[in-house]
Amino acid sequence: MGAKRVARIAGLDVLLPALLGGLATLGFAPFGYYGLTFVALVGLVSLWWGASARRGAWRGFVFGLAHFGSGIYWTFVSTYYYGGAPLAMAIVLVCALTAYMALYPALVGALAGTTRRLPRTLWALVVIPSAWLLAELVRSWVMTGFPWLSLGYSLIDAPVTALAPIGGVYFLGALMMVSAGTVVLLFAGSIPARALAVVMIGLAPLGLWYTPPATEWTQARGEPVSVDIIQGNFAQAIKWDRDVFRTTLERYRAMTRASDADLVVWPEVAIPAPANQVQPYFDEIATLAGERNQTVLAGTLVHEADDAPYYNAVLALGAGEGRYYKRHLVPFGEYFPVPEFVKTLVDGVNMRYSDFGFGADDQPLIEVDGVKLGLSICFEDVFGYEIAKALPEAGVLVNVTNDAWFAGTTAAAQHLEIARMRALEAGRPMLRAANTGISAIIDYDGRVRERTQEFEIAAIESRVQPRSGETPYMRIGDRPLWLASSAITLLSLLGGLLLSRRRKKVGASR
Repeated sequence: MGAKRVARIAGLDVLLPALLGGLATLGFAPFGYYGLTFVALVGLVSLWWGASARRGAWRGFVFGLAHFGSGIYWTFVSTYYYGGAPLAMAIVLVCALTAYMALYPALVGALAGTTRRLPRTLWALVVIPSAWLLAELVRSWVMTGFPWLSLGYSLIDAPVTALAPIGGVYFLGALMMVSAGTVVLLFAGSIPARALAVVMIGLAPLGLWYTPPATEWTQARGEPVSVDIIQGNFAQAIKWDRDVFRTTLERYRAMTRASDADLVVWPEVAIPAPANQVQPYFDEIATLAGERNQTVLAGTLVHEADDAPYYNAVLALGAGEGRYYKRHLVPFGEYFPVPEFVKTLVDGVNMRYSDFGFGADDQPLIEVDGVKLGLSICFEDVFGYEIAKALPEAGVLVNVTNDAWFAGTTAAAQHLEIARMRALEAGRPMLRAANTGISAIIDYDGRVRERTQEFEIAAIESRVQPRSGETPYMRIGDRPLWLASSAITLLSLLGGLLLSRRRKKVGASR
């Protein structure tokens, strides 16, 4: 094999897919260059154009390694610096997660190669987008799901956000792939395919023009609620330090006492101790809030009995009543889905892990001044269907989180981007309280009205208008996307295999 051929193969199979994968990450927060993500997708579809199944899978895998490696590198920070894993184990775990995530574009690439003999217009506009959509949906479900960096999030500030309340984030990602396929057809397709691409590009603005605005699906309900979001700012390295515990109690007490809002929101596990161990403190906060007809949402832990699990919880103190237990736990972070002998091995290397209990799906909503709240804790707001469980009853969404696990990385900005998409999909404002940031008030159209900076003690005081009604996406969810993408992908795979077999038979008969 000549040197030029080796260089060409290395470029197409390694360097270019890796470059495109890294480029795709720049469309997500904190960068927000969604046009670069689109360019990367056009390049990826072009690399799959005419490639074999094996080569398509490899190029997709390399793309995924670069994309997810540059996009979720912050898992190393939480695993090594705060999770207590030895350096070698932390590197192995992060590499394994990145490789697992890269399998999804690899599978799409394999399907692209298997179906390459289908009509190119069908291949570019239907087969590849459907396969990518199915891959993202499956990634949101396997092992309870990790749908970080789903394509649609990169479009949160693009001129297509009116489509989010209709189809959700995965629908936006599929449309992005259709658009990438359209551009590829424009430059590499047949004359009829190019003509179709021109027509589609011309009709796209018209379609967006006639799409109902995102603000049309829900309506203002009742009077605005005064809110105060408190960001205590305790770094993960000291959050559980007993010498800092008294400072933690006093800071949240003082900041709550200084607020006259109807609703005060503390971050996830703002008080790093089981509630029963600091019950007098919570009683004091409840009395303080009750005297002012105020409700405090306090993030903490709940341990009801010696033989009961710990729960990641939010307690309503004061005028409001109730509690919320986190339902969707982070695998390998908040629960360890492995046999006991593996847990024993992990204990042997002093790596910290948790086994929290799961909250029930049918928990009653906490209510403040007649307004029901749709609560979620940290990772739960990554899943649209978790938010939908509180709708249409909830008028305001609330997410409490602790992104201090990923201090100094892009994780907090990415998480805020995800929260914005949930508010947009639901047509509800969201209150977001984060321990070290980024805390924010997000309007029902997904725009950030007010926010804090990271690593500062801060409070956001404002008024929030509850909403009623239901967006199409909250009503029907992802079910149509699952059905359509599964059916199209299966039929495409069968068609590709049949065409390949027929071609082999024709070749053998000659």
